[in-house]
Amino acid sequence: MLLGKVSQLWRYPVKSLGGEAMECARLTHSGLVGDRHWAIYDPQAPVIRSAKQWPALLSMQARYLSAPGDGDYHPRVAAVNLTAADGTQCASDNHHLTAWLSRQLGHPAQLRAREPAANLDFYRLPTARSTEDIAAELGLSANDSLPDFSIDSTELANALATCATPPGALYDAYPLHVLTQDSLHYIEQASGLNTDCRRFRPNLLLETAHPSPRLTEQEWLGASLAIGEALIHIHTPTLRCSMPGREQAGFGLAAQPALPRAIAQLAGRNLGVNARVLRPGTVTVGDPVYLTQGDP
Repeated sequence: MLLGKVSQLWRYPVKSLGGEAMECARLTHSGLVGDRHWAIYDPQAPVIRSAKQWPALLSMQARYLSAPGDGDYHPRVAAVNLTAADGTQCASDNHHLTAWLSRQLGHPAQLRAREPAANLDFYRLPTARSTEDIAAELGLSANDSLPDFSIDSTELANALATCATPPGALYDAYPLHVLTQDSLHYIEQASGLNTDCRRFRPNLLLETAHPSPRLTEQEWLGASLAIGEALIHIHTPTLRCSMPGREQAGFGLAAQPALPRAIAQLAGRNLGVNARVLRPGTVTVGDPVYLTQGDP
């Protein structure tokens, strides 16, 4: 069944930083090639940081200086160039990068490339995640209950209890994030708030064949989407934290503290869906999207 088409494609070279809009991209089992091959590392903790802890990351942008490879790990990850909210830039191979990055963020900070899964020390948290840590990351108030994570696999849940990200990867939990314009329009119309897709960092933004302001992609859970040469499986809803409501000065996006609460009230904290790649292949803006019901 025809659902619609690919409206936008995005990859994010550095975790939590703004990314690159693309016309064509290759999907592999690891996600979109080049997506989150770098991260900001706190050498004092030591731990991989995201915008949940350091919101200033949201106002920075990264782009590749050469084509990335899917199987690249340190030290073979393609070089990137970083742009700060003040317009200054610094490349990953610049020996002044650590000092520049630390000044921009107001913390001692390093840019680190992803490591193979066997290098657990790079991914490991200083202490295991507590319920208080999870509540803080999600921006929950004292009266909010923790979300139900039972839909995630035991293997993934166990990994994220002690690691900042799944070992071998720098995305939060799943390799691909899919969002529809329908959902953005629904939240915008119901709340009156700005829902620029850059607030939500999707890899694929889809335009449905019959646009309607509703949480369309939540209807696809458990199904597969054929997009271009690729086939992906829609796995779980994307649980939202406070990040979409934060300022992104480098992109002209003002702070909207009411946005996370609106998403909680209107969408049960879920906006977009997490996906895994079943069949690798090339995807292009404008490609039709077809829905196939059932398990992969």
